[in-house]
Formats: sequence, structure tokens, C-alpha cells
Amino acid sequence: MLQKIRSIVHAFIAYFSDYLSLLGRPLFYQIQYQKFRNEIKLHDKKNKLCLLGNGPSFSLIEKHINEFNEFDFCAVNLSVNTDLFFTLKPKMLVMVDMIFWKQPELDKIKCFWENIQRINWDIQIFFPYDFPSETKKMLEKNQYITVCRYANNSWEPETKTAKTLKMWLYKKGLVSPNCSNVSIAAIYSAILNGYKEINLLGVEHSWMRDIRVNKNNEVILIDRHYYGNSEQVWRDYEGNPIKLIDFVGSQLVTFTSHMYLRAFAEYMHVNIINRTEESYIDSYDKKSFEELLSSIN
Repeated sequence: MLQKIRSIVHAFIAYFSDYLSLLGRPLFYQIQYQKFRNEIKLHDKKNKLCLLGNGPSFSLIEKHINEFNEFDFCAVNLSVNTDLFFTLKPKMLVMVDMIFWKQPELDKIKCFWENIQRINWDIQIFFPYDFPSETKKMLEKNQYITVCRYANNSWEPETKTAKTLKMWLYKKGLVSPNCSNVSIAAIYSAILNGYKEINLLGVEHSWMRDIRVNKNNEVILIDRHYYGNSEQVWRDYEGNPIKLIDFVGSQLVTFTSHMYLRAFAEYMHVNIINRTEESYIDSYDKKSFEELLSSIN
């Protein structure tokens, strides 16, 4: 009897906590930034998308561009600074990194804004509502760009009914998984944008393989991109070294968000296929890039 009472009390507390937390940060995010808008409007597009992260396997697409006539492309962050971006002419570009407005003095950021003005095809550019409003104005100087802001506004309930509500709020663009990594923001935006098949390339997420701690107790990360590798002390936006516990915590958030996206994809009847051979992401079905090529030839 006592155990039953405890179960009822626990269920009540969990139910109450879920909806109370919805009235916390998610509500204040809406009031302060999003104002209950959904700017992601469906445009003419193909049904299939190749979503290209910054990982080394991104470059696989370069030799086969002409074979992907039935696919749109989605690029992320600083890919604008590559020749391949202008060859692919992606329909989507997704930004999530605060570096775009916190460190505008960096050469790569200056180059980004210069290259944005070179875009001469219709493209949707996605970034969070909590980016400065000037970001939208700067992007819209180019007539080919349509800005679509998305919610970086996570809510993580425990109860079944609240989780069902969370899927509906995802669909309405009012809450989202924690977009701690640009691939999460890109997959979320692509689902809301109406794509029914999303193929992932260059989303290795293999940082756990590429990290060490030096003699000064600094976390050293080998940052692997398709455009090259760099080894550096991992720092926050103020330049302070990040501790290993922060790195581990960020990985938990990232991989949990991919699990949420898997559930959202199923809710929206979207097929996500991870074509990144050495990807650490275990949330989506994995198939090889070669299988994708065989299916379209």
C-alpha cells in the first residue's frame, strides 16, 4: 500500500514538474525572442535532402555532384567560405554558432559575411531567434536570401503525455531539442521545412576520439573538418579554457538531442539516414554513401 502511494505521489510530482518547467525557460524564450512566431515557410523543394556537416566525409559528395539531381543540399556554418559551397548551391544554410556575432573581428567571420553577398541563387538561411536582430538585416541585404529563424528552446519532460505534447510543440516550431551542435539545428530545421528523406554526410561527431588533456590540464581538441584539421586548446567565447567535465556534459546534451530528433522524425514520418561511415551518432539508421549512389544510378 505504501509503495502504491509513493508511486502515485511520484507520478503527480513528475506531471506537475513537466508542465511547470514548460512555464519556465520555454515560455520566457517565446516572450523575449520568438513571440510565438514560426518563420519556417515551406518553399518549392525536392523531397530528398543531403545534409552536409563539417566532418571529413563531407567531401565525398564533391566527385558525384551531377548524380544528385533529385536532391537538395543543406550546408552549415562556415561552409560558405569554401568553393564547394558555391558549386553545390545548397537550398538551406543553417547557423547556430554564437561566434558569428560574438567574435566578428575574426578573419573567417569577415570572410563569411563577404561570401554571403556572393550568393546568387535562392536560399533559405536558418538561425535561432535569440541571435541579434541585426543578423537578419545583414543577411537580407542579398535579394536571394530568405531568412527563417528557428527556436533554440529545449523542453525535456518525463511523463508520456508531456512527451506527446513536446512532439506537437516541435512540429509548431515553438520548442526544439537543445541545438548544442549545428547538425541538430539543421536536422530540426530540415524536418520543419518539409523534407521526407534526410541523408547525413560529414556528421562524424567523433570528438571523443580526438580529445586529450595536456600537462597544464587544458583540454586539447583535434578539430577535424573536410577543409582541414587543427589542434587547439578548447575555449569558451571569452577565451577561457574549458574543463573536461564541460566537454563530457556537452556530449551528453548533443547525443540526447539526436535521440529526440529520431523520435520527432518518426512523429513526422521522416526518414533520416546516416551516411557518415565513422559517425558516432547511433540514433539513426546507418547506410553507406555507396548504397546511396547505387540507389540513384
